[in-house]
Amino acid sequence: PAFFISMQMTGNPIPQFGMGSKTQDGVYLLEKLDALHTQLGFKEYTSGTKSTWDVFAITLALMVGTAGLPHVIVRFFTVPKVKDARKSAGLALLFIAILYTTAPAIAVFARTNLIETVENKPYSEIPEWFKNWEDTGLIAWADKNGDGKIQYVNGSAIDGKKPEFTDARGAHGERLISNANADANELYVDRDIMVLANPEIAKLPNWVIALVAAGGLAAALSTAAGLLLVISTSISHDLIKKQIKPNISEKSELWAARISILVAILIAGYFGINPPGFVAAVVALAFGLAAASFFPAIILGIFDKRMNRQGAVSGMIVGILLMLFYMIRYKTGFLFGIEPRPASEWWFGTSPEGFGTIAMLVNVVISVVVSRMTPAPPAEVQDIVEHIRIPSGAGEATHH
Repeated sequence: PAFFISMQMTGNPIPQFGMGSKTQDGVYLLEKLDALHTQLGFKEYTSGTKSTWDVFAITLALMVGTAGLPHVIVRFFTVPKVKDARKSAGLALLFIAILYTTAPAIAVFARTNLIETVENKPYSEIPEWFKNWEDTGLIAWADKNGDGKIQYVNGSAIDGKKPEFTDARGAHGERLISNANADANELYVDRDIMVLANPEIAKLPNWVIALVAAGGLAAALSTAAGLLLVISTSISHDLIKKQIKPNISEKSELWAARISILVAILIAGYFGINPPGFVAAVVALAFGLAAASFFPAIILGIFDKRMNRQGAVSGMIVGILLMLFYMIRYKTGFLFGIEPRPASEWWFGTSPEGFGTIAMLVNVVISVVVSRMTPAPPAEVQDIVEHIRIPSGAGEATHH
């Protein structure tokens, strides 16, 4: 869809370039979006809302968090040779780069299309996609001035985070909401719908819309399956069998894996019903947790011969607890009745989405300090670390 929409709006099929190209009106797309924003009382789109440091911290957390995702790491065990693993890593980085650089372009296209489609348009003339999403509760419109037109300007349209719909319909057929406020803005749009709604807004063919929906569902199921597999095996095999109860039977180990999956599903279900933020923010938080916990252990395990179990475990515990504390304090205020603290109190001006970078650095410091205060790993382990970076002579996988 990104290529279709880029071609449709700018004539350039490459979204990364199309975002900076001219539209059919002869105006640069970003300049057009900036003008639309200022007309509606928003800040210029290109002015941004985050500091340079916070953007850097979020970007770094996403990068190293990707490298630390356990369900991604286990994929490297499926290749027969080290050379193949390195090729896989290179291709993965290529596709990740394409994904991350395409996302800003999609955001620009979606924002421009949304404003041009709905602003000051009569509700009776609104496209069908708008009413379909309204039926799901992810779009809401309150005709505050009674003119039958959608006024989309700066400000909140409702009190609270979500619209509260009644069973009645308005004079124009819209779903009525009970928590509309007195601000001039009449439109509420849930940010999570934009990826799926964008092809509909751009009037792309139905098969493209279906492809986007199927791709999103497949990605969600694949990721969930991979994570559940890693969680169950980590708890049942790596933790219980190897550390806590070595003599556990296979049947008990299997039950432990099943219980782990059930608990993980319940936790994930709770956060699915009560998300701490919109999808992109939640993904950034998850990657921040991976950056704060797994990534330093992986890197130090490869490049530091002195790193031992005590150092790695201590660093992971401190890193993930610090990240969780920051998330609860400044983002997920609904937990335990705690109200989230304002952005003015962020540490070093770092948002929760970018705090994984700081937690990662703390993890590294704790890991190095603890490893130096505890016994060194055996000589054979240090030899493995010495040669793991250049596995000369590595060939086909063998059975052990």
